[in-house]
Amino acid sequence: MVDEKIYSYETTEWSHKETSRNTRLHNSQHSRVELDPSSSSPYEILRPEDTLQDENTLDPERWLRDNSNNKYAMTHSSGLWDSIPHLSSRPRAALISLVRNSELDGIVRSMEQLEYRWNRKYQYPWVFINDEPFSDEFKAATRNLTSATCYYETIPKEHWSLPDWIDEGRFMNSLEYLGTIGVGKGWMISYRHMCRWNSGFFYRLPRLLDFDWYWRVEPDVHFFCDINYDVFRFMRDNELVYGFNMNILDDARSFPSLWPRTRAFMNAHPHLVHPSADLSWLLDPAHAYDYNNCQFFSNFEIGSLSFFRGVANEAYFSWLDHGGGFFYERFGDAPIHTLSVAMFAPKWSLWFFRDIGYQHDINRHCPPASADTCDCEPTDLDENFYKLVPLESPQKKPDDTCIRLFLGGKWLKKKDGWSQSAERASGGDGFGGYAYSGLDEEA
Repeated sequence: MVDEKIYSYETTEWSHKETSRNTRLHNSQHSRVELDPSSSSPYEILRPEDTLQDENTLDPERWLRDNSNNKYAMTHSSGLWDSIPHLSSRPRAALISLVRNSELDGIVRSMEQLEYRWNRKYQYPWVFINDEPFSDEFKAATRNLTSATCYYETIPKEHWSLPDWIDEGRFMNSLEYLGTIGVGKGWMISYRHMCRWNSGFFYRLPRLLDFDWYWRVEPDVHFFCDINYDVFRFMRDNELVYGFNMNILDDARSFPSLWPRTRAFMNAHPHLVHPSADLSWLLDPAHAYDYNNCQFFSNFEIGSLSFFRGVANEAYFSWLDHGGGFFYERFGDAPIHTLSVAMFAPKWSLWFFRDIGYQHDINRHCPPASADTCDCEPTDLDENFYKLVPLESPQKKPDDTCIRLFLGGKWLKKKDGWSQSAERASGGDGFGGYAYSGLDEEA
């Protein structure tokens, strides 16, 4: 049975007052955001309708219209410093990369593209992080790719080792079992440490205490599009806490106890759940409101370090960590970050960076109508939905794709006469009936 205590939060009378836009109750209706014809974006910005449109409301769309001209770039094409006044209000932000010495070629490729597309104009520092010291070769090669400051940090041993409450024998059995059934990287010890570190330790790194915002950059990823605005200033000025550009399914075999433990956490700590929390798009009504395994693909994320350092997120991570799921199962940072921002932040503070073309391994996102700014073929909204969970997998999939569940509104509309069961009976995947592909912008 589903615990009704968890699903009644939308009508709960919260004891503390809502004093700002940050605590405004979520409006469950969604609709298209109409853009001004003078918008610098050639396509529709997609976000749920989650706040009243009044003169006191922050307006990210207008911010982008006003500032997508490299207004806050650090340098002009001449290489001279831009006007000084905006420097004093520059966000304290960094590009962060968890990377090994052996991944030098991969991080070089990632850096070359992101520097060319964006950071050569904005010169935010790079923070490289490793569980062992970086080599001189690594430092020289990466410093040679940017005019920004580079930092090289080593993870404290206690953040990359087996905690004393973990049964090592049980952990070894888990590695063998998950490897045998084919869970991605389920047999790798280092991958378990990586997921745990990215879930609950990255924001505690002493160097990152100097920063309020981060952009996670992985080795061997691709950035396809010119980015002509300061993404950190955009996040800060609009009080956003988390940005993503893919919202896809994860392999549920990796974390069978994640949702029961999350539900137990909310029952034990209801005061930590944000009054405007909206988990509805993450719960599957067809399967007893279980977690539908949708996740923000966290190898691309731009976020608030203050959010992750907050009491609620820290308590949630500690709860999961002491339950052993990072070692007895293969808890991933992507579903944990997704559930965390869904529980502890209002939905309007989550941003779909549709304009940033990106690829990680087989998953690729490219915005529509982007020929002038991107070097990639546009993808529809559902491009990556189940690439991590093959269609033949017995894992239960939600009736709609993850990004459409997040957006709602017209993006859930189906073509007249279409039937999911009929499509599957004829050999389709059952997700081909949407009226709007994301490549066209019909009203």
